[in-house]
Amino acid sequence: MSIKITKPESEQEFELDTDVTFEGTADSPITQVELWADDRWLLGKVPVTAGKWSFTYRFSAAGTRIIYAKSFDATNKLIDTHNIWVFIEPPASLDPNQQLSPNFTLRELIFSQTAVMGGIDNTPTKTEIDQLRNLCEQILQPARDELGPLRINSGFRSEELNRIVGGVTNSAHRLGHAADVIPTDGDTKALAKWVVENRRFDQVILEFGTDAKPSWIHISADPKNRGQILRATKQKGVTVYTPIT
Repeated sequence: MSIKITKPESEQEFELDTDVTFEGTADSPITQVELWADDRWLLGKVPVTAGKWSFTYRFSAAGTRIIYAKSFDATNKLIDTHNIWVFIEPPASLDPNQQLSPNFTLRELIFSQTAVMGGIDNTPTKTEIDQLRNLCEQILQPARDELGPLRINSGFRSEELNRIVGGVTNSAHRLGHAADVIPTDGDTKALAKWVVENRRFDQVILEFGTDAKPSWIHISADPKNRGQILRATKQKGVTVYTPIT
């Protein structure tokens, strides 16, 4: 009763943001296979058909990954495991100094002290870079042109970084749609007011601090463009979001 990953070969390299197909064999009575990365993150579950299984996954962060195939019988009992190494390489063309708009570089939108300290890869895919560029062009650059220099407190977050900082799985930061921003003059409320009155946006969230001076402003350019204006505060240790009308 064994399971085996037959494709790809161990230590094979793949470019970020491309589909990687895992295939293998499984002896009876194995009926289901789970694929895990680093034995921490579930990639997916697939059935076994005629002793074979297949699963395709697109990695969102570069780095070395140990892929575990775990096999289960019809009673969900773990039968056997097999693992291989794969290397997910960032696109060769990725340049952190590239301009997303006249005054914003990719580096500003992907830098994270948490990622640096924790050795977490925070490399965006081409699609995520395009979405960061849209955020800059749609909101951040016009706001800077009007209000002066802006500091990005938190921009893009890879899947692992988003998990580490406690972000929700569907966070706009995760896909490159959002940034937490602080004007260099410190007038965060003026930034929020200008964006609300002058730009299309999905969410503007005045986060923590005081009503008169929030600590930072979360700004998102998600295509949903819901136009939500919210105030984030802590109540008994829990973040509460209250609509502002």
